[in-house]
Amino acid sequence: MTLPDIIFLNGASCAGKTSITRGLQDQLPAPFMRLGVDDVVFPLAPPRWLGTPEGVRGTPRADGAVVIEMGPGGWALQRAFHRAARAIVDSGVRLIVDEVLFDPGLLLDWRDVLAGLDVMFVGVHCDLEELEARERARPDRANGQCRAQVDVVHSHGPYDLEIDTTTTPASACVRQIIAALDAPGAAFFRPASSGRS
Repeated sequence: MTLPDIIFLNGASCAGKTSITRGLQDQLPAPFMRLGVDDVVFPLAPPRWLGTPEGVRGTPRADGAVVIEMGPGGWALQRAFHRAARAIVDSGVRLIVDEVLFDPGLLLDWRDVLAGLDVMFVGVHCDLEELEARERARPDRANGQCRAQVDVVHSHGPYDLEIDTTTTPASACVRQIIAALDAPGAAFFRPASSGRS
């Protein structure tokens, strides 16, 4: 089995990435550390950058969606997250990244930062109705984020593997990812124009 430097999980909030990550950590034959946007950007942010135009804030839309917007501080937090991930791998530890690519600029920066690494790029899909049910059940989520993310989070390029957690349990998704590890992983560094239609 070929193990990449990074297994990169991208999907909307509440898509099930954290549960999949824990399963991968249990099942993979070598240790992988986990690092997610929710571990870095919000818990470690200066309070003045939360809920403000300078940092990161959620802006409600008329359709009930809550769009995440980032000012200079928000982008600085994201860049710090990306570079922390690179430092972990450069230190000799494989990594599972848990990310929500809600802006095209995020993937562009990730591609620059992770250049030269072996990255398996996994799209984690889930139907909006199920996402919103999970969102309502989680006290740490603002209702409306999933609605804003579901149409944009997978629009930035091709994947090495796509999984759907709407009705598939995390354990089965983990098996799908492990089964695909020996396939070449080049999608992360390909632009959207050369990806799937």
